[in-house]
Amino acid sequence: MRRTAGIVALTGMLVFLSACGGDDKSVSASGTTTTEAERTTTSTGPCTLAGATPDAKSGTGPDTISQHTDVRTGRQPCADRVVFEFRDGAAPAFDIEYRTGPFSFGESDMPVAVQGTAFLVITFPRASGVDLTTADATQTYTGPESIVPTGLTHVREVRRLEDFEAVLVWVIGLDGMRPFTMGQLTGPPRVYIDIG
Repeated sequence: MRRTAGIVALTGMLVFLSACGGDDKSVSASGTTTTEAERTTTSTGPCTLAGATPDAKSGTGPDTISQHTDVRTGRQPCADRVVFEFRDGAAPAFDIEYRTGPFSFGESDMPVAVQGTAFLVITFPRASGVDLTTADATQTYTGPESIVPTGLTHVREVRRLEDFEAVLVWVIGLDGMRPFTMGQLTGPPRVYIDIG
């Protein structure tokens, strides 16, 4: 009897832990599932994102042009995560802030509808999804211009607004204004946004 109760208790604990465990997989723009090892969020008591605020943020990067290669979304403890990946070198400089719509696409000024009611706009002033050093201007980012992720709490859409003259701009459409944190990672170079 005691042995059976112990097995039932152990089975229940394993089911509980598997249900509560964080999923460290994220889906790239190309649709492939990859592992994001850069888990930086913490939760204490109620689920909160440590250090998150709705204030504008920025980061520094090299003077060279960074080649954009991928966009991924996924869940972290207490946060939705959006990751921008680049080729070689270091993660580029960035600026991010909440802005109101409507939005338009780059130099064409064509209106762009973005899902959500609050919008985080991230600008990479020295980055591009096109390698302008090659004769045929090779595309380094071949994913979609619009990503509508599933399984996230707050992110409704991630949409490219501009990739022109080494200025890359994306907008993250959210269900409302939320606090967020950002960071830069290496191997490969990445900039991530955690939205709490």
